[in-house]
Amino acid sequence: MTTVMLNEVINNGEKISLRDGSIWQINPGDMPTACTWIPTAEIEVSASGDSVFDHTLTNKNMGVSVTAMRLS
Repeated sequence: MTTVMLNEVINNGEKISLRDGSIWQINPGDMPTACTWIPTAEIEVSASGDSVFDHTLTNKNMGVSVTAMRLS
């Protein structure tokens, strides 16, 4: 697990970028959750076990998670 600060929520939660330069595609069902996140939130990145959205991004400030796949 890694914890990185949120940089930006893109396109109403469709994607997010983290301060380490990574960009993540959010599972469409989780976009309503991701769109409420604010920059500077601490995001914990871990494996999800899903074959497509293979990571879980947990907003440690809010205590909620989304599944995502890394784009870059």
